[in-house]
Amino acid sequence: MLRKTPSESEGSEWTASPRVPEKGESIQEQQPETHSKRTGSSFGAYLNLICVVVGTGSLSLPKTFQQSGWIGILLVLVCGIIGAFTGVLIVRCLNLMDQERARSFNQIGQAAFGIPGRLVIYVLHMVYVVGIVGDYIILSGQSFDRVARDHGHDIGEIPWKIICASAMWLACISLKQMSEAAVLSVFGFSTSLAAVTIGVVQAIIAPYDSNTTGANAHHQATHEAANGSGVAIALATISFSFCAVVVMPAVEASMRRPKRWGAVVGSAMGTVTSIYLIVGTIGYWAFGDQTKSPFFDNLPQNAATSAARILISLHVIFAAPIIAASFALEIELALGITRERLGRWKELGVRVLVRTVFFGAMTGVALAIPYFGDVMSLVGAFSTSLLLCVIPAGCYVRLRGWRQISWIMRISCIAVAAVGIYACVLGAKSAIEDLQTDIANDN
Repeated sequence: MLRKTPSESEGSEWTASPRVPEKGESIQEQQPETHSKRTGSSFGAYLNLICVVVGTGSLSLPKTFQQSGWIGILLVLVCGIIGAFTGVLIVRCLNLMDQERARSFNQIGQAAFGIPGRLVIYVLHMVYVVGIVGDYIILSGQSFDRVARDHGHDIGEIPWKIICASAMWLACISLKQMSEAAVLSVFGFSTSLAAVTIGVVQAIIAPYDSNTTGANAHHQATHEAANGSGVAIALATISFSFCAVVVMPAVEASMRRPKRWGAVVGSAMGTVTSIYLIVGTIGYWAFGDQTKSPFFDNLPQNAATSAARILISLHVIFAAPIIAASFALEIELALGITRERLGRWKELGVRVLVRTVFFGAMTGVALAIPYFGDVMSLVGAFSTSLLLCVIPAGCYVRLRGWRQISWIMRISCIAVAAVGIYACVLGAKSAIEDLQTDIANDN
């Protein structure tokens, strides 16, 4: 049974009255245990969101602009607004439910659409986490291998990927709740910002030049205002670069002052949008139709670029445990793996076992998928478009009630869901075609 604080038109949050247990439901089922304790700061939550979002996504933005043309600027702005909007919707969904019970993404799906809704979100969340963390293992392993080979130390890509996955695993098993990820977020954001700064400065100093000779020689690069055929795949990639919605419930649940959530998610998405616009516009201006992904491949291959590769690799090592932990916490909560139920040491042992198996599976995926750009596009088109756009809007309308929301909110939810479906269908088609082409060329 829902109750309302001041009206939605005044921008307030919705809360829910305590729910009466249904027939056959025990008190224990009504009030399951939770991992989360509200001990985190608003600034820590802000850093957690930025650390998860900024990073490898920024490396693909110049290539995305090359696919779409300068209209990519508009696509980044739209996705930034959608990221903030759906971040608020997710927490509103949680507040429409029993707040003692609901602090996870899949619980929103169950409340809105029953068990099928929960299972769909579980599957999409798992695909997202496995795809993103696997992609991070690929990127970090390739980057360290390239830097090592440039300095005469060649141990191969696979050992580097295993080393990077092991570092991510160690950080992941140490996180019992999201509020403990603040230190990882500080290092992750710092390394990402430093890497992006190096890349942008180098692009400004050494843009394309048709008169260049030697190793960096290339044809005159060109630019387009808009490329209709590339908008769908560009939108899918950009939506991937903004998708933090899967970790938002856990991050919000860790905040001491949850009423600041709107300001936190708005500030985080605003910061990310600004960084993406700088990287995308400068990278595309510098290299045009010659742009590669990651755009470090366009830069002069000097000590600064090597440093940027190491920094971005360190960033993903810091970011991957936060993403993986968001899903692991939901699995552990569903399985009853809590300190209250198992005790301190048994809970620790089971948690380490579950996350070890999980990381082992993700490492296997990383070792089997060497196509960085295509994998990013496919994952973005398939899972993140739905997670970022369609599911939050659909769940909010279902829980709140179509007749209970304003016409502006109705139009907003429909528009956001339409963007997500468009990016998912057409983006996935383009990404699969690109992946097939690259595999065929390698063979």
